[in-house]
Order: sequence, then structure tokens, then C-alpha cells
Amino acid sequence: MAISAHLSKIRQPSSPTWVTSSRKDMWLGLLERLNSSDRTFQTFIEEYATDGEITLARRDVREIFAKDASKGVIATIIWSHARGIRVNALSLLVRDMPTLVTLMSIKDFGQEELNELLSQPGISVPTASKMLSACGKTYCKMPAAIIDDTAIQVIESTYFAGDFPNVAAVRGKSRSRPMPYYQAYLRDVLDICEKHDLDADMVDRYLAEHALEDMTAEIELASV
Repeated sequence: MAISAHLSKIRQPSSPTWVTSSRKDMWLGLLERLNSSDRTFQTFIEEYATDGEITLARRDVREIFAKDASKGVIATIIWSHARGIRVNALSLLVRDMPTLVTLMSIKDFGQEELNELLSQPGISVPTASKMLSACGKTYCKMPAAIIDDTAIQVIESTYFAGDFPNVAAVRGKSRSRPMPYYQAYLRDVLDICEKHDLDADMVDRYLAEHALEDMTAEIELASV
């Protein structure tokens, strides 16, 4: 299995996991267009922006959420939409913030809860996976892990295929069947974690930031 060859790198990340940065003025500009009296987003941005940027790592979001669920949900939205979000989607999220905070306070998500999260504007399966992971949630008792285009490219590669047998059964279905695909991914991540004494944060970070580089190096070495 390919994962077993890279355990030391997976266990000892060299930099903070899943860091995003976005412009303070961009978010404030979007919020000004909402014509809303709710100022909780603006207050959060003023508190956490530094030198005009809001920079958050996954662990930062998790710590904020643990201390204050309302602030934590705002943090997850900003962190998972680093390039911004449509004004109408943001307007609905601000309006429905109490509902979203209540939903994100659930520790273990099931299909019904995930469907409710996905019904929120601007929240796709990759974005939902970020929000669940950042807030330390589980899905059907499995630790939430982040899935994005890079992770999908890796886990569907021939090199890593043996580590993701459940994904192999729904290969190529990440967009047509996103929820079954995510479930399959989480089952494989859980199996990897149990087999190698890892956690989901380590695995998904490796898949997103290092796996492609390692895969390319191994393929080039094998071809020499």
C-alpha cells in the first residue's frame, strides 16, 4: 500500500494544516451589500483580521468553535470560502445563522443532517467537508475529513488505489454521486487511521499537500 511508505511525513507535518487567507476589505464589501442590521460577521472580521487579511488554519477554526459556536460557524464560512461567496448566498447564511449554529452544534452528523447542511446556500460537499472537519465533527461515527479536487485526483490514481478500496467502487462519481462518494472516502480514511494509528486530520492534509508530489517522484523513479 502506498500510504505505508509515507507514514513519517503524514505523522509530522511541517506547517499548519489547511491554512486559508482572504482579504478583510473583500468580506466587508460583501457584507455592506446585504443591507442587514446584523453585525456579527463584521465584528468577527475586525477581531481576527491582521494587516488587512483574515488568515485561519483548520486548528484555529476548531479552537474558535470550541470556545464560541457562533463565532466558530462564522470562522468556518470565511475559512472555507477564502475567495469570497455570492452576495445572495451570504445574505441567506447571515439570515439563517441561528439555524446553522444549531445544526453545527450536532456532534455526529447523519445523512439527514448533512443534507440539511448541503441545502444551505454556497455549501457543496467539499465545503461541507471542510466545515465538518474544522468543527471537529464526525459523520456516521467516522471522523470528518476534507475532500477536494486534489484529494480526489490522488485517491483515484493507480498509485494510491489500493489504499482506497471503497472509493474504487464509486470511482469517477465524485460529482454525480457526491454523498456516497464522501461516505466511501471517510470509510477508507477511517481504515487507514486504524491500521496505521493516524488521525483524519493527518491523512487529508497529506493527500491535499504532499501526495501528488510523492506519487510523481515514485512514478519517475520506477521509470528510470
